[in-house]
Amino acid sequence: MGDKLKRKVRGGTALVKALEAHGVRTIFGIPGVHTLDAYDALYDSDAITTILPRHEQGAGYMADGWYRATGRPGVALIVTGPGVTNVVTAAGEAFADSSRVLFVATNLERKYLDTLEGNLHEITDQMGVMRPVTKWARRVMSAAEIPGAVAEAFAQLHTGRPRPVYLEIPIDVMAEEVEIGDLPVGEAAPAAPDPAQIAEAADLIAAANRVFILAGGGCVSEEVGPLLRELAHELGAPVCTSLMGKGSIPEDDDYAVGAFGYRWSPDSPIAPLMTGSDLTIAIGTGLGVRTTAEGTMPLPTPLIHIDIDAHEIGRRYPTAVGIVADAALTLRALLDTVRAGKRPKSRWSPEEVRQVREANFRPADARAEAYAAYLHALRQAAPRNAIVTCDMTMMCYEAVRYFPVYEPRTFTFPRGFGTLGSSLPTALGAKLARPDRPVVSLNGDGGFQFTMQELGAAAHHRIPVAIVIFNDSTHTAVKVAQRRAYPGRYIDVDLINPDYVKLAGAYGIEAVRAESPAALGEAVAAALRRDHPVLIDVPITLERY
Repeated sequence: MGDKLKRKVRGGTALVKALEAHGVRTIFGIPGVHTLDAYDALYDSDAITTILPRHEQGAGYMADGWYRATGRPGVALIVTGPGVTNVVTAAGEAFADSSRVLFVATNLERKYLDTLEGNLHEITDQMGVMRPVTKWARRVMSAAEIPGAVAEAFAQLHTGRPRPVYLEIPIDVMAEEVEIGDLPVGEAAPAAPDPAQIAEAADLIAAANRVFILAGGGCVSEEVGPLLRELAHELGAPVCTSLMGKGSIPEDDDYAVGAFGYRWSPDSPIAPLMTGSDLTIAIGTGLGVRTTAEGTMPLPTPLIHIDIDAHEIGRRYPTAVGIVADAALTLRALLDTVRAGKRPKSRWSPEEVRQVREANFRPADARAEAYAAYLHALRQAAPRNAIVTCDMTMMCYEAVRYFPVYEPRTFTFPRGFGTLGSSLPTALGAKLARPDRPVVSLNGDGGFQFTMQELGAAAHHRIPVAIVIFNDSTHTAVKVAQRRAYPGRYIDVDLINPDYVKLAGAYGIEAVRAESPAALGEAVAAALRRDHPVLIDVPITLERY
């Protein structure tokens, strides 16, 4: 664009135009006096829709839900000070679970940055608040920097491990005039594997008798999932997923055994597939202490470990070949070598895998069977492509093992940071990102109260999500832990809840009460036919104290 085509705009407009250039079409945020310049530019934007949550934490979770449902970055626009401290929890969840989210926040005027002068929303180190929960953080000090900083933010989002980034703009920079012309666009090419390492991995495959595959969150995409399935069938290798890997392979596939559960247990039905193999291919998983029960999961050796994050290679299990590269490019390269003849000496048969899969989905005891009845009803009611967002609640812990998932990006869980209250706003963000897919939000009654104000956003924007609350008037996971550690000594775990049906009604949201698994299934099926949100209150008593 020539100089004569350049135009002078305020910093807020430069920000919005830069976001438009990167394909941003939805922004989550609550306007404040410090973000007025950006919101005035958004008023004129024909490309970007704004969504109004009821709390900045909700904005962060919605942006995270947008990413988890699509693989495209979510964007949250946050006000100075308390807006930033409110969104930190959601940013921490996005960081822990490897979500691409761009957080843009304002700060005080440049002359007042990081000082205590009695200003509104002042804080001594706002950048320091966000750095621990983002992979990259930058403060711009002039409006001229804004387009380049946005491009750098998007390049960072797409480089290496997916994690959130943070861009900070002082309010006087938002108001400062600047000339803009052509806008830079931040891009990054996926990291290709080292051909020598692919050859090493192929030799290990050819030397193996039977292969076992562990798939993590790095496999949950429409690109990687089909390649994972192809590799499993070519090798005759069963695929077990971590919690975050659910959906990377259809859990009724001939070579899928499902997820082992919220925690690894040595009595898992999947264990014989590990001990009966002599090579592991771990893809897109850090093999963290929570996933592997502090390294006690009996993964067969040698280990081929494929992950985009070099920090995760060799930390908890000795690694024969550690490939730090994009999962899709790596699996394509491995498939080429396998089809050229680098196959293991033997295969697991579909019948052997089927027996393990059926055992894994079979409830382990009467307690699990009670939970599984509700999960079975949910699965019957929701189409295969429905997106289910989980909260940190007992029903969702059991869902990791007993709720089958069939497509990538259709099962979300706040695994890494373990936040309560994320499910509802995550579901709203997911539905806005994928209006073509049914969305069901699973909540516990305690966690729901962390963000239940987002019923206001659901009603305001008429977002058709089925909101399920499993209601036992207890912080159940904590009460169960107290029962085990300190029998009979319960403190601060029992709740006085609102009437959730009446609460929904106060927002003008349709609501029903489902008092059995069958009633839940009927209510969810009906809710997914609506063009507006529906709340389903499910009274349960599934634990004994």
